[in-house]
Amino acid sequence: MPSYHLTETDWSYLYFIQNAYACASQSTPSASSLMSIELASDKMSTYMNTLEIQNYSAIRLINFLRQIPDFEQLDENDRLILVKYNLNLLGVVRCALTFDTTREICYDDSIHSSNSLDNEAFAERCKSMFILCYGYEFNRSLWTVLHTLSNLADKDPIIIQLLILIMILLKGLSADDDQEPMLNDSQRVFLAQSKFTDLLFRYLIERSSFNAAVIKMMRIVEVIIKIQRLIRDFHQDMRSKIDINYVNPLMKSLINFT
Repeated sequence: MPSYHLTETDWSYLYFIQNAYACASQSTPSASSLMSIELASDKMSTYMNTLEIQNYSAIRLINFLRQIPDFEQLDENDRLILVKYNLNLLGVVRCALTFDTTREICYDDSIHSSNSLDNEAFAERCKSMFILCYGYEFNRSLWTVLHTLSNLADKDPIIIQLLILIMILLKGLSADDDQEPMLNDSQRVFLAQSKFTDLLFRYLIERSSFNAAVIKMMRIVEVIIKIQRLIRDFHQDMRSKIDINYVNPLMKSLINFT
């Protein structure tokens, strides 16, 4: 019988991942600290505000990934491909860490501890902006995914953080571009992804039981497929509405404007 127990080395790496995420969040400015957003009369300006918010989220995720040895040791070109095609899906998963399931708003990472009125107001304005730009139906689908992720994580951030690391390493995750390049060292990417998948599975067993962990992993696969569809449709909508000349280089790449 194989052993599914986490070793001391496993626990040390889990703590390292948590610390890496915290450091990335604390060292990267939040959108709420740098942006003063209002619902502009100019629709394009409002769209640009939503992109700017996503840009801050993307930078935080990139800074997190840069601290993970299994990602940093991959071929440089492979890292660029995985970030370009997968990072926007991770933005949805990251939101689950600070999603208020009652009010259906997403706070910045640092906000959960302080929960100030200003930060709450910023989160509410973000929600209103995204509804105005992308419609209630899209946002309803997004909130449904975030409710599912929050339920799966059960207030345990390491589950979401491990899921972020698993998903960044999934080739073809975006389901958004038939021209996605091949990886130079797909075997190494697969081994890294398998390592984090195994670690998540055994962590879920430690928290509950083998059978419960299997069910939860199956539900995780289901929610990843839902996120794929959501982001694919989101990108198509954005490309039809936004003037590429106003978009910064990082977001152009992540939304496949280029």
